[in-house]
Amino acid sequence: MRIALVDDDIHLAQAMKLWMEEQKYDVVYFANGRDFTSALRKESFDLYILDWVMPDFDGEQVLAWLSEQTEHDTPVIFVTQRDSEEDIANILNMGADDYITKPVRQKELLARITAVSRRSQGGAAAQKEVLDHPPYRINLSSHTLFMNDQVVKLTQKEFELVSFMFKNLGRLLSRGHILSSVWGHGSEFTTRTVDTHISRIRKKLQLTPENGWRLSAIYHQGYRLEQVDDEELAATKTN
Repeated sequence: MRIALVDDDIHLAQAMKLWMEEQKYDVVYFANGRDFTSALRKESFDLYILDWVMPDFDGEQVLAWLSEQTEHDTPVIFVTQRDSEEDIANILNMGADDYITKPVRQKELLARITAVSRRSQGGAAAQKEVLDHPPYRINLSSHTLFMNDQVVKLTQKEFELVSFMFKNLGRLLSRGHILSSVWGHGSEFTTRTVDTHISRIRKKLQLTPENGWRLSAIYHQGYRLEQVDDEELAATKTN
């Protein structure tokens, strides 16, 4: 999981980052809200952890900004010293998924990350062994992919990349996000590796509008896998 941590308290942030990295999370730290919102123009994450009170662009303003973004569907955990019922209700009503009161405790932080992640991924549905997206069927247990009931030969990393993209249908995923999720945090590979593998799976799986799918490169941002709507699919078949 790739997590954005936004907090101007560097000592607390360092501790939280260490706790999360010990659990193999890929954590990217931002010291203020403006750097974070600027980075989101090129990067993507699985979870945002925001401090409520920051000097330049506080967590409440960041949350309001996120709610205006059409791409925003990433869960948010707030870190706050405020613990009144009214404050907590307001921030949850604004779109936060959970909150942690300071002082932050390690086990509570990790438990809330797990809970929010589980809810955002659909609970038990996220644990299913087969992803069925005709003409593709992806068996996560046997690491086998079928296209029109025929096995497609993929390398291990190609399979992991395909699985990750289909688990995140419709999402714009940055190259850095894909790299850390498929090749691992701290990988020696570069984002060029992502581009090469994307090209391979696009060709092997025939991910084209004519076949009902589009794997798009978004300039300076990353990639999005999406299903072509019926109208566009019909248009491609008549041209």
